[in-house]
Amino acid sequence: MSTNDPGRNIVPQSTPASSVVTLGPMPTIDISFLPEAQRDQLMTEYAKGVLDVAKKAHELHVDVGVLKNTLDHLAEATKSVSESGNAVTITHSRTTKVGRTEIKMGNTDEAKSGKMSRSQTGDQDWTPYYVIGAIIAIIVLAILFVARR
Repeated sequence: MSTNDPGRNIVPQSTPASSVVTLGPMPTIDISFLPEAQRDQLMTEYAKGVLDVAKKAHELHVDVGVLKNTLDHLAEATKSVSESGNAVTITHSRTTKVGRTEIKMGNTDEAKSGKMSRSQTGDQDWTPYYVIGAIIAIIVLAILFVARR
């Protein structure tokens, strides 16, 4: 019998708010003892949390997909250049929500070493700041020395 039969009068029924929450590896928690308003609020917060986790998982999935595509592209470019008889070293560094990824590939000794330079690893070179600081310190000491005479 179809729900569209003219002799059949079907009225949708509203279902009461769920009183069971599934939490990860635990089977369920019965919250039927809570008043309905508190159950509704708890279920709303739970649904928001599940959506947040799903959103984060999707973002990480996208980041991993982009990284895979980047690796595939770099590997293909390295292979192509190497097969043509040329030397090639490709480096790539990227920081995402997944973490920091440093890639170095090629057929040169530098690529085979696998070591990245400080700038390639994202480390800041503090040398210019040390030099400027030393120059300022020398100037201040010179001024103090001349002022005492």
